[in-house]
Formats: sequence, C-alpha cells, structure tokens
Amino acid sequence: MGEVKIPLFERKATGLVREIGPWGLIVINMSWAIGAGINKLSVYNGYLYPGSDVGLGFLLVAIPVVIDAACWAFLAITMPRSGGAYVFISRILSPTWAFLTTWLSWAAGWLLIGIIAYYDVYFWGLMLWSVGTAFHNPALISAGLWCQSMINSYWVSIVFLVITFAICSLRLSTMVRILQALWIIPMIGSIMMIGTYAANWGLASTSPEIFKARWDRIMGEGSYDEVMSVAISHGFDPVKWTRFSWDSTWAVAAYAGLWAGSCLGTAPTAVAGEVKTPTKTQLWGTVFGAALVCIHNVLLSTTMFHACDPFIRAYTFNFYEGYAKEYTITPNIMPLAPLFAGVLTGNMWLATFYAASTAIWLWNDIPAFFLYVTRFMFAWAFDRTFPRIFAEVHPTLRTPLYANILTFVLSIVGSTLCMGWWIYGIFTLFDQICMFGWILPTVFVDVAAAVLPILRPDIYKESPIATWTIAGIPLITILGVIGFTTMLWFTFLVMGSLMPTGKPTPDVALIVALSALGLLISLSYQAYMKKKGIPVSEVFKVIPPA
Repeated sequence: MGEVKIPLFERKATGLVREIGPWGLIVINMSWAIGAGINKLSVYNGYLYPGSDVGLGFLLVAIPVVIDAACWAFLAITMPRSGGAYVFISRILSPTWAFLTTWLSWAAGWLLIGIIAYYDVYFWGLMLWSVGTAFHNPALISAGLWCQSMINSYWVSIVFLVITFAICSLRLSTMVRILQALWIIPMIGSIMMIGTYAANWGLASTSPEIFKARWDRIMGEGSYDEVMSVAISHGFDPVKWTRFSWDSTWAVAAYAGLWAGSCLGTAPTAVAGEVKTPTKTQLWGTVFGAALVCIHNVLLSTTMFHACDPFIRAYTFNFYEGYAKEYTITPNIMPLAPLFAGVLTGNMWLATFYAASTAIWLWNDIPAFFLYVTRFMFAWAFDRTFPRIFAEVHPTLRTPLYANILTFVLSIVGSTLCMGWWIYGIFTLFDQICMFGWILPTVFVDVAAAVLPILRPDIYKESPIATWTIAGIPLITILGVIGFTTMLWFTFLVMGSLMPTGKPTPDVALIVALSALGLLISLSYQAYMKKKGIPVSEVFKVIPPA
C-alpha cells in the first residue's frame, strides 16, 4: 500500500464566503478605528500632556499610518486569505513570529472589546443627560448621570456585548449591512461636530466671555468660573497647558494618535478571504479607508482644541485629578468630544445628536474588533497551530461560530476588569499595552512587505502588484521600508511610555508574560504537528486554500 498523505490544512476549503465589497470594507475600517481614541483620548491627552498640539499629534501619525495601510493592502491582494497579519508573516518571515505577534494583538483585541463596551455607556449617558436637559426632564438627567456610575456602566456593557455577539454570529454580509446602516449616523455627526468647532475657532481664548455665556447657559450660571477657579486653585496654569511643546505633541502622537489611527490594515485584511474582488476592494477599503480615518481625526482634534482651549484642558484636569467633586454647580460629566461641541451649539437637540452619533461610533468598534480577533483564531486553527474547533465554520451562517463564542466570553472578562483597580490600577498604562499589541504585528507586516519580492518571488510574481514598480524597484518594497522605519520609531515611543523611569513596570511584565505564553503555545503546537506526521515546514510554504 502507498503511504497516505496527511493534509496540510484542517480541510480543503475554508468554508468562508467572499461577499464583502469596497464600500463594506471602508465601513469596517472606519468602524474599527473611530471611537474612544478620537472622542475620549484626544481630550484626555490635551490635559495629560501640557503644551501639546493635539491635532498636530494626530497628523504626525497620519502619514505613516496610510503607508502602513498600503503595505497591509498589497499583502492582502497577494495573499487574499482571512487571518491578515498572521497569514502574511507566517508565509514570508516565520510562523513562530506570526503567531507570537498576532497572539499579542489578539489578547489586546478581546480585552478592548470589553473595555470599549464599558466606556461606550458613558457616551450613551451623555446623550440621555442632553435629552433630559433639553426637555427639563429630571428623570432623563438622572438616567444620564446613572450611566456615569462604574457598576451601572458594567451591567449595561454586558447587554452591549450580548447584542454584538448576536450580530457577529450572523452571516458576514448581514453584519456588514448593519454596520453600513449604523455608519451613516455617526459620519453625519462627525462632520457636523467638526463644522461646529471650526465655526467657533479661537472662541474660548479670544472671546472667553462669549464661550462662558454658552457654557453657563447649559451647565448652570457660574459653572464656567467654577471650573476655572477649581482648576487654577489646584495648580492648573492656562499658559503652561497651552504653550506649544514638541515633546508633549510627540507624546500625543504616541498615545492618542496611535490609539486612534494605528494598524488601520488590521480589520480589513483580517477578512481578506471574504472580499469579492481583492485588488479593488483592498485598495479602497484598506488604503482609502485609512486616509478617511486620518482626515477625520486630524480635523476633529484640531478644531476642537482651537475652539475650546484652555477651558477644555481645565475641565479635563478637574475630572481626571478628582477635583470635580468640589463642584456645586457643574455636573460631573466625563470630558468627551461631543460634550463641548454640544455646548457650543447651545442647542440640546444637536448636543443629543452629537452624543448619540459618538456612542454609535464607539459601539461600531466592537463588531469590527470581533472580526479581526475571530479571524486570527480561525487562521491559527486552519493551519493546525490552535485547537481545531476554532476553524469550524457554521454551514449556514458561514462564520467561525466557536471563535465568536470564545471572543464573547473573553470580552466579558475585559469589561469586568474595568471595575475598580483591576486594569488601570495595577496596569496603569494599559492603553499603551494594547497599542504595543497592535503595533508589533504592523512592524513585522512592514518587514514582510519589504522582503516579499526577495524571499517569496514565487508568490510575488503571481500577484497583481508585481507590475507596480518605481524605477524598477517593487512599490511594496519601498512602502515596506518606509513603513518599518516610521513604525519602529513609534514603537520606541510606546516602549518609552511603558517604562517612563527606564525600569520595568507591571505593564512591561504583562507583555513579557503574554509573549512567553504565546511562544509556548506556538512551539507546543508545532511539536504536536510534527508528532502527528504533519510536515510543518510544508504548511507555511504555501498560501492556505480559499
């Protein structure tokens, strides 16, 4: 009898269906990226880094981010398979590094699903408060403030996660249509908020009395003076916080800028095996989608601070330093981008719409995060480097249902960890930990893009991008080198923020522990595959079946 050949992959076909077009992929990209980074962290960073030009910080990130997105898109065109960075890195560089880098991104992903759901409740609370204020309805005002409570935010976040799980378990085309419908509202809200801030450019600094009158009309007579006096009495200096500093601006770029705009190729390429026309769809969805995200972030952050400085930093200073408890007039509401835009309009209907649109932006993050987290698991399992159950696809819904279930359970853990000191108490720089998890795969994707024509000419020459050259040099190589250089710089900045004193912190210890666990899993499964007679070296020489 002849020797029975063991299949390299879990099965001959993925079971996933190609049904996403360019428009759907643009919506996935923007939904994944526009959320807490621009609407919450941009405001927070203005206080955290005195002298920062927040808009410029976002701009410093924009150019390399779009270049990186092109690298992701080109690789997805070359290897149009779901799994994104894992597939690219494993086929060009190393399966071990592919698993390790995407493992860190995966861990950050499911944690952030829970965290985003938790903080989204604050945005909905702001909306309820706005409606209540508009109609002088104490019940709605109380409901809005109720949402600002930690325990209440937690239980509502669980409801959000249940809804998300149900939507993500539908056929992908149905889920994308839901995202597309929900995308319209926040997009209109963002455009209007940018317009509101632009129309009030320089108001708080050049015409503080007008700004004060608008603020007091909504927040209560004397609120503006209360906010400023409380802040100044505790050391807030309007000059210091608004005097330009390059160091602070780079800090914003490495924090809020990267959080809001880094790795914009992650979500759209994670579903690369589920798009209809890879070349057209990836160029539009990944590259153009990334450009739209960056334009949005730069415009909103720039106009917001130019309209509201220095008051916006004083208000945020009081909130995060805990001095807001001294207020007797001003409601203690989390400083968010729609809050200040709504007050500037003086129209509580518009304020309500701004808050609602921003809450929808943040909720839209969650399904997009579900996509990349579940597709990483699917790709690992399909390559036999993770439990095979996560490669199973529902025969009707055509979605990796077991990967969805595990993601849902883990996201509840992420939301639970927001309670008390679990995350931001022990791991005070948890946001930067997550950013490191996003950036690391991007660095390796850039390297893979740069060396693809050299290390895998067999794959490169069969790709549509093989004819895209400049002076005879492959365009993907040029972009990969530029992307790697710039993203390595931002990685250095993030690592610097993780070790501000130069000494290891609990945050670094967590990254090391997660990395060690990922490495152990990767090497163990590779050894297991060899024991089963599966030729590991052969698996990663070929692109997985569609």
